[in-house]
Amino acid sequence: MNDKAQLQTIEGLAAALLITLTIMTVTQNSVLVTPQSEMQTEVQLQQIANDALNIVDSAPEGTFQTNLTESVAGLNLSQNANFNQPITEELDLLLSGKIIPDTVYNVDIAYVEGNNLKTKNVIMNGVPTENAVVGRRLVTLDNSTVTAAGGSWNINESSIRVVEVRLILWKV
Repeated sequence: MNDKAQLQTIEGLAAALLITLTIMTVTQNSVLVTPQSEMQTEVQLQQIANDALNIVDSAPEGTFQTNLTESVAGLNLSQNANFNQPITEELDLLLSGKIIPDTVYNVDIAYVEGNNLKTKNVIMNGVPTENAVVGRRLVTLDNSTVTAAGGSWNINESSIRVVEVRLILWKV
């Protein structure tokens, strides 16, 4: 028997698999965008929005007083866009001063209650223009997180609630 032909077949299949995986990894992990000049601002704003939400939510403990999950858990849902909430003021100062300066933004949250999708304005800095972009981050809340943050979410002991935080950015 000639095992050399079988070995070459296996080598060929392994090489084809390796090349295919390399191409898939490169195309999925890199952004190949050549936007026009008017679209370049939107692409940059989209990246800034996503990065800002990631930074606020996953910063090491002690970096910020509260992270995004704690800020959302501490919201009083009976008040809409009310800056008297300490959590909202802190999130607004954090976003405006350190993470996204020179950009106008709003923060909304969306969640399902019953069978209805509810959207609440958390921070309102104006009306978005047509070039506004939206960055999204999902936050999972449970009863212990809400209680620790002093929020008013109505969550049972054994349930959780998934909240979408929307950061709307635009330049003026």
